[in-house]
Amino acid sequence: HQSPSRCVVMNKALARLLLLLLTVMYSASSSSQDMRWEAGVGLVGVTLPMYPGSSQDTSYLIPFPYLRLESKYLDFDQGIEGKLFSSNKVRFSLSGGLGVPVNSAESNARAGMPNLDLVLQVGPSLDIIFDKRSQGSREFRLELPVRLAVATDFSSTRNTGWLFEPRLVYESKRKQKAGWAYEYLAGARFATDKYHGYYYNVDPQFATASRPAYSASGGYSGLFTDLVASWRKRSLIYFAWIRYQYLGGVQYEDSPLFEDKDYWFLGIGVNWIYAESK
Repeated sequence: HQSPSRCVVMNKALARLLLLLLTVMYSASSSSQDMRWEAGVGLVGVTLPMYPGSSQDTSYLIPFPYLRLESKYLDFDQGIEGKLFSSNKVRFSLSGGLGVPVNSAESNARAGMPNLDLVLQVGPSLDIIFDKRSQGSREFRLELPVRLAVATDFSSTRNTGWLFEPRLVYESKRKQKAGWAYEYLAGARFATDKYHGYYYNVDPQFATASRPAYSASGGYSGLFTDLVASWRKRSLIYFAWIRYQYLGGVQYEDSPLFEDKDYWFLGIGVNWIYAESK
């Protein structure tokens, strides 16, 4: 179930985030002579827990602008890749991620506690390329991203700590405009006490008989594996992805807000491309 208020918050957040990304991409790529781009609109439906470790799921159906960009300094497709430095074996890039907002009134575990804002993650990544084939369309690599997490409602921001997510990635891109592309990855997450605390701390004023006060420490934060696949025909791109995260043995497992060690994220959607570079 998705409340109207949550839908409005998500759409506003995504619109503002997209505007920021477009500004960054234009600034980084406006001087490039070999820039390639596609623009369109998309619709995606996702189902995921309210927050990692929550026993309650939430769903979103979100329309969004679609933009794919390839340039000398920046790529933007499934994620953002800022090409700070690149060679055949090593690449320094930018890494990003996000955590969805949570209305605590809709969460049994967090009832009476403050809401969780949208959490944006950004930072550098060292990518070690083990194997590259088919003129770069297939790649096996180790990614070592370090990200700063910031919670925001777009009227204020709050530093929520750091994450380190080493992962192995196998990616296969489309050689032509039509056909399949997919990416498989598996890795582990480690985070600071501030990041864990944002989701799992219970301050004394919010403690109850069934929800004792708790203060999280930093360290191990779970294992995860992702599969993302897309198929394109003419101006339509159909895509789906699934993430499984195992949270057994995590540093915050004694928190009363931690309920489920199995974390699933499912999404499916379509993009319609209506304009592209020549």
